Amino acid sequence: MVGLFTGALIMVVYFVVYLSFTEQDTILDTHEFYYYSKMVENWGSPPDTAMMSKEIRNLKMIGGVFKDGERVWSHPVDFSYENYLWYSDSEYLGEIYDIDIPLFVTFGEIDLLPAASVSNGDYEYYFAVEFIPPSEFILRIVPASILTVLFMIILFIFIKQYLSPINKIKRRILALEMGDLDATINISGHDELADLSGHINKLILDIKSLLTKKQELLSDVSHELRSPLARMQLLIEMMPEHKNLYKLKQEVYFLERIISNLLLSDKLSIPYRTLDINKIFLPDFIDRIIARVTNSSTVLKLMLDTPPISVHVDDTKMRIAFLNLIDNALKYGGTEKPVEVACSVGKLFFYYSVKDYGPGISPADVARLTDPFFKASTNKRKDGFGLGLSITRKIIEAHGGKLLIDSKLDIGSEFTIKIPLVRILKSAK
Repeated sequence: MVGLFTGALIMVVYFVVYLSFTEQDTILDTHEFYYYSKMVENWGSPPDTAMMSKEIRNLKMIGGVFKDGERVWSHPVDFSYENYLWYSDSEYLGEIYDIDIPLFVTFGEIDLLPAASVSNGDYEYYFAVEFIPPSEFILRIVPASILTVLFMIILFIFIKQYLSPINKIKRRILALEMGDLDATINISGHDELADLSGHINKLILDIKSLLTKKQELLSDVSHELRSPLARMQLLIEMMPEHKNLYKLKQEVYFLERIISNLLLSDKLSIPYRTLDINKIFLPDFIDRIIARVTNSSTVLKLMLDTPPISVHVDDTKMRIAFLNLIDNALKYGGTEKPVEVACSVGKLFFYYSVKDYGPGISPADVARLTDPFFKASTNKRKDGFGLGLSITRKIIEAHGGKLLIDSKLDIGSEFTIKIPLVRILKSAK
C-alpha cells in the first residue's frame, strides 16, 4: 500500500509540476519567437553576413542562411538543415497570447540539437545550439521521485514511532493467547494509546485473578464431592453381597467419572493452559496405549508404521486423547469388524487414526461432535457424557494439531489426529 501510494503521489507531483512549467514555457517560447524575428529583420534582406556571423558566434550558436535551398552563408561551412524537425511555430502561439510576431518562426531540432528557423519570404534562416539538454525524465520525474520517496520514508518512520504502542499491545495480546498472564505493556506518554495500554494491563490482571479463583473453587468443589464418594465406596465394599451391589458400584464410579471429566474439560477450555511436556519414545508410547485395551488382539486391527523416534508431548493428556478415540470406536462402532488403529509419520505431520465400521454419523452431527455433552443421534442410547471427543480435541489443539472426522451413515467413522512434526519432534537423542 505504501508503494502504491508513493507511486500515485509521484505521478500527481509530476503532472502538477509539468503543467505549471508547460504554461510558463509556452509564453517564454512566444517571446523567443519575437526576438528571433527581430534579430533576422535587423540583418536586412539580403542579410548582412558580417553582422550575422558576429551575432551567431557571440550567442555560441551554429547556423546558416539559405535561398531556394542554396547555401548563402553558414557557420560552420558544412552546416545543414536537412534533418530539421519542428514542433512549434509562431503563428499558433502568437494567436494564443495575442502577440504580433513579424516573421514566421519555428522551433525544433537538428540531429537532437535544439534548433529554430526563421523565414522572411526570401531567405530561410536556421540556427542550432550545440547542447543536448537533459531528458524530461531526469529534469522532472527523478527529482519528484526522490523527494516523494524521502517524504514517504520520513512519514513512515514518524507513523511507526507514533503507533509503536499498538505493536506493544499486539505483542501482549499474542503472549496472552499463549498463556502469559504475568507480562505487562510498558507505558510511555500520556495519550490515548497509553491510557488503553493501562486498561489492558488491568484487564489481564483481572483475568488472572478470576482464573485463579475459578481453579480454587473447582479444586474445593472436587474435594467436597470426592470425599463423600470415597466414603460411599468404602461402605459399599463393607456391605454383604447383594444382587444390586454391582449396580451401586457402577453408579458411584459413574459419578466419579463425571467429576473427573468435568474438571479436565474445564482446564482444557482455558486458553492459558500449560502442558507438561516430556520426551517419550514413540513406539513404547503406542504400545502402552494398545496394552490398556481389553482383548486388544481380537477387537483391534493394528496398522502401525511407528518409526523409532522420540517426541515431545504431554504424556498423560496425549494418552487420554488416543484412548478416547479407541474407547469411542469400541463403544459406538459395533462388533462385526475389528476397529482399525493406524499410526504413521509423514514428512510434515504425525498421524494417528481410529476407524470403525459402525452406523456412522450424520453430517449435521459431525459438525457438533466435539461440543461438550453432545451425543450423535445414532449413539444417544449408549452410556457416556459426550465429553470424550471434546477433551480429545482440546488436547490435540493444545499440541498444535487438529482432530479430523470423516463419517458416513451405515458405513462407519474415522477419527484422525494430525500434529505438525515441528511441534513434537525436537530431538531423538
